[in-house]
Order: sequence, then structure tokens, then C-alpha cells
Amino acid sequence: MSHRPALPLAPLCLALLFGIPACTLAASPTDLSQNVQDFDLPAADLSQTLDSIARLSGRPIVYSPTLTSGLKASAIRGRMSTEQALRDALRGSGLALRITSDGTLTLEAISGEAMTLDEVYISGTAEESAFGPVDGYVARRSATASKTDTPLIETPQSISVVTREQIEAQQPKTVTQALRYTPGITTEIAGPQSIADQFIVRGFQQGTGRMLRDGTKTFMSDYLGWDAPEPYGLERIEVLRGASSVLYGAADPGGQVNLVSKRPSQTPIRQIQLQGGSFDYRHLAFDLSEALDDQGVWSYRLTGLVRDSDAQTDRIDNQRTYIAPALSWRPSDDTELTFLAEHQKQKGNFTNGVPANGSVLDNPNGDIDRDFYIGDDSFDESINEKTSAGYLFEHRFDEVWSVRQNLRFNHYRHHSQEIAFNGWTDDSQRTASRYAELRQGDGNLFTVDNQVQAQFATGPVNHTLLAGVDYSRFNYEQQQGYGIATNIDVFAPSYAGNPLVMLLPASTYEQTVKQTGAYLQDQFKFDDRWVFVVGGRYDWVKNDNDAFWASEPIQRDERFSGRAGLVYLFDNGLAPYASYSESFLPAVGKTASNQVFDPEEGKQYEIGLKYEPPGSSSLYTIALFDLTKDNVSTPDLDNPGNSIQEGEIRSCGVELEGKANLAQGLNLLSSYTWNDVEVSQSNEAGIEGNRPFRVPEHMASLWLDYSLQGGALAGLGFGGGVRYVGSSYGDRQNSFKVPSYTVVDALVRYDLRYLDSALDGLNLSLNASNLFDKEYVAACYSTDGCQFGQQRTLYATLDFAW
Repeated sequence: MSHRPALPLAPLCLALLFGIPACTLAASPTDLSQNVQDFDLPAADLSQTLDSIARLSGRPIVYSPTLTSGLKASAIRGRMSTEQALRDALRGSGLALRITSDGTLTLEAISGEAMTLDEVYISGTAEESAFGPVDGYVARRSATASKTDTPLIETPQSISVVTREQIEAQQPKTVTQALRYTPGITTEIAGPQSIADQFIVRGFQQGTGRMLRDGTKTFMSDYLGWDAPEPYGLERIEVLRGASSVLYGAADPGGQVNLVSKRPSQTPIRQIQLQGGSFDYRHLAFDLSEALDDQGVWSYRLTGLVRDSDAQTDRIDNQRTYIAPALSWRPSDDTELTFLAEHQKQKGNFTNGVPANGSVLDNPNGDIDRDFYIGDDSFDESINEKTSAGYLFEHRFDEVWSVRQNLRFNHYRHHSQEIAFNGWTDDSQRTASRYAELRQGDGNLFTVDNQVQAQFATGPVNHTLLAGVDYSRFNYEQQQGYGIATNIDVFAPSYAGNPLVMLLPASTYEQTVKQTGAYLQDQFKFDDRWVFVVGGRYDWVKNDNDAFWASEPIQRDERFSGRAGLVYLFDNGLAPYASYSESFLPAVGKTASNQVFDPEEGKQYEIGLKYEPPGSSSLYTIALFDLTKDNVSTPDLDNPGNSIQEGEIRSCGVELEGKANLAQGLNLLSSYTWNDVEVSQSNEAGIEGNRPFRVPEHMASLWLDYSLQGGALAGLGFGGGVRYVGSSYGDRQNSFKVPSYTVVDALVRYDLRYLDSALDGLNLSLNASNLFDKEYVAACYSTDGCQFGQQRTLYATLDFAW
């Protein structure tokens, strides 16, 4: 392959943005592909050393995990070939290096007994897939943007992956918290909630109802219950930013968050975790997985967690029970069937907002306490329960054709009642009136996604062609009621019980939403450099709703969505790209002339640059986007009291992200977001040109994590992060601002086997969020609704793996 010169400005720009030496970024492929390179690896477990050699050299190493069990490797330092580094690592182990005729590096016992293929383990980058574990913080592949196992650098759209190792290091308690260091996402806009995930992607609010689970829908947005997924049960969290209806049908234009479940592993996983912390937090969790037979045809995984805690808001407590069994059947390399099930029960109330006067704005009575509770614990309660079961099936017929089917059934049940702020009773701004809201219901969601994939070549062009049909049906019945509650002194609250004054009759309704979509996509590569992605999808949506406020008893929508993208791969790891994508989302409502609303539509243009230095474990990206949401409802000036779809919201900006293993044991996460969002068209007076509430213009974050590699303090790790969120407006009218805030997180951990070999498998860690206890308001949605940010929160974790 001929060498082509690098773009000289791009490496320098990325170096300045992410603080990386420019000489490293500008290194030529010739320098990076030399057979001899520098190694600086400390003494460690042999399997860990082998993995480091494979990652640094870019060459996979094939061996049986039983061969390396319990073996150690001495430090490897100096300039040498990969083969020499391996021989030094194997010295005294009773193992030898064997190089096959095709150059594959394999290990075997010195007796010469060869491995059998059903026992092999492949160390290095070759083992990563879009659905499995990642070694470190830097993922290289994903399926969220294409539904195929595709390298991130060949994906012409902005995507981030939060790996399992990052989740374990930062110990988030919600998906929202796990996304704190991801660009383009404003997290915890409702404060530190434990029963719900609420966040904003590229200026458009998202939440539990919009997230995917293993590439399929998990919820419907109109359902009133909560389903906050448990991060302990996830292998990775992937964020696809921008319009994406071409693969998933009805969706918000901001993007998709895909939760990838833990799956059975043939390599044994045995972990028990105990954790305790602030607000009487405590949990017990376990994660168990291994093959059930010698051939590895059957394997299982069982993940579970029990949690109990208070909240930083007074008089609120939370409990969660989570269990997720999984079973895989792999009769051959061409066939895999994985059954996934999950049950989660969550008890605990949503922390409702407090007024702006006293939290963001001045109040003559002083400041409202961060732990102030606007509700009443004699009335407030919330129970959410979800049970799901399904499977992921894949079969490869030959080198060209393969099929996949992902199927899942979910059952939901919820009951909640809560009291919230309804305004001040007078100008003294001391006594608040309150209202009560009750919600209960249950629902079922069935989803199935059928895919046919073909990999073939037409002359010099290699194709990955994907065709699919997916279907979802969500049916639920709900009751919703409102009432009037007693007043409360915000600055000297009294919770005497019996807070309900009057309860209005509840409304009951049933809704069934069906969506069928057919899609076709081609990813084709020319000259191993040009990567094109073209796709289209047609959706049929039927919404059957008997609620009195529904625009039509039965509403039908049809839409075509398309996308196109281009990536160019340079030898030096640079990959500029450009793409166009569309989205649609059915809208509820009708005009004064009784015309049913058309779906909201999103269109996005994006250009960017990705950089993956050859031979390294790092990925740096910069994305520029222009995203427009049309058919937004706005007041009909000719027919007061009605709406018309003449509104438009535009979001454009720049996102930068750096993820890197800078050195052995040293990880980096960095991000910056500039997001200019405005209501570009509106008939409502004083709204056009405004920025939507809760949306900051600037955000930035930095996280460093280092584990000492030798010496007297070997086994000690520490890290920390800084998160900045710029100011945002607190209401639609942009009448007041919520100040910016900066918080610091920290981590200290220790591998106890370095203290005593009898403690092998025990790890102790301490995490701190908002270490310096910065007092801030996360965001406001009106003068009656502001929510405080998370106070200083500490968690101590003891892990035992065997």
C-alpha cells in the first residue's frame, strides 16, 4: 500500500485541542510499522503482559487461558521486536512462542502439545467486537450507527462509547451519570435523580423513553412510568449523535443512546461487589459468567444488584432490585443464539423542582436549602417494575450471507403519587401552594428486528449490504389524576401528614402504538480508503388512542428517512468525513381545520475528522453539525387557542472528544461542546430567536486515571475529573439565566494483592463526585421548576474477583 502524505494542519489542531505532543500525532506510518519498537512494561500477570504486547504491537496473540492461569511475567523494557518481547515475557513460564506459517503468534507448553482451537483466547485488538467487552476506555468498533460490526473510524457520523472499564472506574448510579464525560450531552438536567434519566443531546431533550437496548426500543415516550436502567448490567453505552431514523424509525433528531447488555462469556467472570456511601447508600452486586461445557457451546451469565439509599433531598429514599440472567448457545463459529432476561423493581420518588426565587433568583427570605423537600412523605410514593425477555440470534451461511433476528418482550407496571410546587401564595415568597399528581398503569412492548447481511465485492469495491424489517407494538393503559394539596412554608417546612385537600376525578385511557419499518443500507469501500454509506427506510406508524385529548382515535403516519456519508482513510490514521441524515417523530395534535399534525422532521448535515494513531489505543474526533427540527407546533395567530406546525428549532455546533491510553496504566478522557440552539421560527410573541431552556452553550470535561506500574506503591491507582457546564436559560421566555458551574470528581483505588498475596482478587476503591461540594442549580424549566445539582457524594467499593 503506497504511503500518502498526512494533512499537515489536522494533526497540529488536534494536538493543540487535546494537549498531545504534535510529533506523536504527525508520526508517519513508516515509523509506526517498524518491526522493532520500544517496550516499557512492569512486572504483572502474564495474561496482562501478553495483552499489553498485543495492543502495543497491533498483533493478536492466540493462546489457551488455562496455559497462563496464575503465571507472572517479569518487567519488559527496551527496544526489541514483538517476538523478542514475547519470549522475554514467557521466560521461566514453561511456555514457548510458536509462529505459524501465516505469521500468527501462538503459545504452547514447552512439551510441544498444541492447543485445540475450541480453547483459544485471542489477546489484543483483534478480539474486540461491536457487542462485547473493550480493553480499557477506548472502543474501536460499534454497531449503533450501522447495525453492523463497523470500526468507529469508518463511521461517517459522531459516536461515543462508554466502556465497561470507564463505568467501573467512575461508578455511576444512572445512565445519565455515566454520560457525564461525553460531548454533546447535557446530563442531570433534573439533578441527581435515581429513578429517571433525563438529558439533552445536541439541544433536544431525551430520556428513558428514547433509549435503545441492544439496538431495539425499550419504552414509548407517552408512557407515564419510569424505567431507569441499571448501569451495573451494561457492557457499554453508545451515543449516536444526530438524526438516525433510517435505522430505528421514529426518534428525536438529537440522537440515540444504545445500552448494550452484558452477555455470556466463555472466559470465567466471577465478581462480588459491596458498596457504601453518602446518604446511607449501600448495595450488593454480583456478576458471574463462564462456559457450561468443555467445548464452550453453552455459556451463561447472571448479574444482579440490591440497592438501598436515601437521597440528598430530605424524606426521600430509594430501593432497587435487579436481576439479569443470560444464556448463549454457540454450536459452531457460524451460529450464535443468546437469551437475555431482566427484572428490575424500583421504589423511590422523583425529586421535584423548587422555585427560581430562592434557588437561582433572589428571595427576601434567603436561600432555599439544597435538601428542601417540596412534597410530603405521608403521601408521596413511587413503584416502577419492568420484566423483559428476548433473544439475539445470528447465523452465517457462508462468506457472503448472514442473518440476524433480535426479539424482545417487555412488561411495565407503575404507580406514583407526588406533591409539587404550584406557585407562591403571595408576594412575600415564603409560603408555597402545591398540587398533587397521581399516575398508574401497565403496558407491554414487543419488538423484533430481522436483518439480512451480505458481504461481497463488485470489482474493486467491497460491499456490506444490510436489509431489514423491524416491528414494534406498545400497548398500555393509564390513569392520571390531579388534586390540590396544602400550602407549605418553604423556609420552615412542617410535614404534619394529610396534605391532600381535594382530588379531582382521574382520567383513564388506553393507547396502542404500532410501528413497522423496512430499511436498506450499503456500506462500500473502494481502494481501502474511500468508505461510503447510503441508506433509506420507510416507516408506517399507527397510533390508536382513546384519550379525550387525542387528536384522532386512530392516527396514521408514513415517512421515508434517508442518510448518506463518506469517509476517507489516510495511512497516518486521519479520517475526514461528511454525512447527511434524517429523522421523524409522530406529533400529537390537530389544527383548527381538524387536520392531524404531520410528524416532526429532523435534518442534519455533519462534517468531521477522526484520528486513530496507528499502533496506539486512542481515538480523537472533531465534529461540526447543523441540525434542524421542522413541523414544531406553534400558536395559530388566526385561530386563538389552536396550534399550527410552522415552528422550527435549529441546533448547530462543534464537538471534540479525546479518548486515549497515553501510557501503560494512564487513561485520558476529554471533551468540549459548543452548541448554538435557537427557536428559528415561531408565531408565539417573544419566543423566536430564544434558546430552549436547560440548554447550555458551552460544556467541557477532562478525566485522567493512572495506576502505578511498579515500586513500593504498585497496585495503587488514582484519578480525577473536572466538568464544566455553561449557563443556560431557565424558561422559554429567556427571562432569567441559570449560572454555569464547575465540579471536580476523584478516584483512589488499590489492588490488595500487592499488600498480601492472600488477598488476591480483592480491590478497594473510593469515588467522589463534586469533591469540593460546589452548590449549584443543575437547570430550570420555568420560574416554578429549578433542580439542585448533586452535592458531594462519596462511595467506597470492595470488589472480589476469583
